[in-house]
Amino acid sequence: MKTSIVIDLGFGDSGKGITTDYLAKQDAENSLVIRFSGGHQVGHTVMKNDFIHTFSNLGSGTLRGVPTYYSEHTTLFPSGLLEEYGYVQSFAPKLIMHPLVMVTTPYDIAYNMAVEKANQHGSCGVGFGATVARNEAGVVLFAKDLAHKWVLEEKLKAIDGYYERLLAMDGRKEVLTYYREVVEDYDNDAFIRESMGSLTYFSIATLGEIYEGYEHLVFEGSQGILLDQLHGIFPHVTRSFTTCKNAMEIIQDLPKTGEIDLYYVSRCYQTRHGNGPMSSTEAVTLINDEHEANQTNEFQGALRTAVLDAQLLNYALVSDKVYHGQKTIKKHLVVTCLDQLPSFEVGELVKVLDCDFEGVLGSYSPDSKSFETI
Repeated sequence: MKTSIVIDLGFGDSGKGITTDYLAKQDAENSLVIRFSGGHQVGHTVMKNDFIHTFSNLGSGTLRGVPTYYSEHTTLFPSGLLEEYGYVQSFAPKLIMHPLVMVTTPYDIAYNMAVEKANQHGSCGVGFGATVARNEAGVVLFAKDLAHKWVLEEKLKAIDGYYERLLAMDGRKEVLTYYREVVEDYDNDAFIRESMGSLTYFSIATLGEIYEGYEHLVFEGSQGILLDQLHGIFPHVTRSFTTCKNAMEIIQDLPKTGEIDLYYVSRCYQTRHGNGPMSSTEAVTLINDEHEANQTNEFQGALRTAVLDAQLLNYALVSDKVYHGQKTIKKHLVVTCLDQLPSFEVGELVKVLDCDFEGVLGSYSPDSKSFETI
């Protein structure tokens, strides 16, 4: 068995999806993609021939027939899963959930939207951070709960009550009013039907119960190290560990995982989608970017771009190294979107990064078939 971990060195949007796709397809029949952070808020774009899809509720190996496992560190939005499954059902997606995957509800989304309108922190507005915070507060809803209608109904009432109390204590009447306006249009019975219906599309098991049937574990990260809740710049951070921290903890609990290859991913230019601070480097002029999946939206705003900042990448590398422990890890660098900035010199970047890489890969399109060893 071998293990690969895919990590974003920046603020997200680097190409973790196509990197996961590239790794998974090397031995698709014997691979398993493991989501170990984030959840339904991710947007990992994968292209296969003329078909292109941005994954949020399934792993980025899906187009290759590779199953996805969601760990207990992730979230599930049942309505989103049902919708996305319809787009890729011809690829026969296989999805397995840890029993304690955190379920996002319309109440979490409404709260996220209401607070984000007031705070303007750059959240994507789909309730991921709210879901994690709610679970940490003890108001929980898990994947395993969706099979039990009465439990689901009662927990949804508790979640709505939790946010009502939270917003009342917040004291900003306009935020509470907005939350109530959004919730007023929400069909609770429809969400219950969708939640219970989503059980058709995934099975529930712990990773320890299933992993030995696979020869290659591909850990697909989310967002980027510079958005990590410990290593990013507060308050413009995600409610997640985006380093290899969760992956390494999961690996520690598995008796047989083999050698570890860690793939650090970065675009050849700097990006940030959201309102947080961004390193002050020069602007870039891009070409061949018509497939850009990160579009302007109400909560995050526009995708910003600039010249890549090697010092930020070095900060990310140092931050991730904290979690390597005594494991022997082979480190690789993946530089994506090279077709968009033809003047970029990968060799010059490698010289200024404080890391010894086993290998360097370059990507020249949204399709992982363009990956080349540099």
